[in-house]
Amino acid sequence: EPDNARQLYQVWISFNKEHPLLFIAHFNCSTLLQQVGDEQGGEAELKAALALKPDFAPACINLGSAYERRGMAKEAVDQWRDGVEKMSAVSGDAISYKTTLLKQISRVLADNQALAAAEVALNQCLDLAPDARDVSEQFVAARLSQCKWPMTPENSKVSRRQLLSRLHPLSVCAYTDDPLFQLAASDKYVRIMAPIEDRTTRFDRRSAPIETNRKLRIGYVSSDLRHHAVGYLMVNFFEEHDRKDFEVFAYYTGIKADDPIQARIKASVDHWRDIRGITDDEAAAKVAEDGIDILIDVNGHTRDARLGVFARRPAPIQVNWLGYPGTMGSSFHHYIVADDWTIP
Repeated sequence: EPDNARQLYQVWISFNKEHPLLFIAHFNCSTLLQQVGDEQGGEAELKAALALKPDFAPACINLGSAYERRGMAKEAVDQWRDGVEKMSAVSGDAISYKTTLLKQISRVLADNQALAAAEVALNQCLDLAPDARDVSEQFVAARLSQCKWPMTPENSKVSRRQLLSRLHPLSVCAYTDDPLFQLAASDKYVRIMAPIEDRTTRFDRRSAPIETNRKLRIGYVSSDLRHHAVGYLMVNFFEEHDRKDFEVFAYYTGIKADDPIQARIKASVDHWRDIRGITDDEAAAKVAEDGIDILIDVNGHTRDARLGVFARRPAPIQVNWLGYPGTMGSSFHHYIVADDWTIP
């Protein structure tokens, strides 16, 4: 019981004001408070932990995240920057925490269109973690968004060739129109992000028969069924979808949203499934349980995609459409729905 544990921590704290590990008790108490929805109390405990040990990175990371949840992006970034400056030790843990802080800084800055500052943070991150593929991807994406050329400059720790080998498929689409380069980049990305393993095969329905005595079941997997360009494109599509011959399922993978576009989409589909907080195994199990005949990937290689769900092959036919008009480079997407504008 989180509340009972919290009370025990608070009693211990009240009797151990001089204990050298008091900061850890405050940190643990903050986690328990946040679990029961007491964000304000959780923040107070994190501040108490940092007052006792200013370079305690986990508390710094969590306090910045608490600010971000409250919509305080500037305060979150300032908190994480303060954490980076206070971490002077050179150790494996320190480098790992510093890298995490810089990633958080760059992510929030990029989300708020402060791309130049995000690039600086990512460059610092590359110095600490030159082998981090995700950092290389985001660094190139930040330069691309600013129209900075070359898109893959030399870094003191990472060569241009290494950056090119780590390009995200979406960045590759802007970098070159060479179809083989795009295919190779997507193929490599899929092998890393959604490897096929023995445990994934239990959801495999690629050979499942499609029954003809009922409506065809179509599932749309997307993070953008909300106030988003894709949401605006799809809302009328769902409202006009043929209901006589098709049963429509929507699997939502995006951020928490409660806007008119999402409300309209929810009202226009037969089944709405929120799969944000569950694993790929759990999501694939839901798709398989729903008996989906055609599963449509509306994200492709874009943010909050659930590539791992498709890798488990929970539907006999799996398709790429709309969100990412390019090659998936995977063995588990059967085709792309396109027209003369998408593929000239």
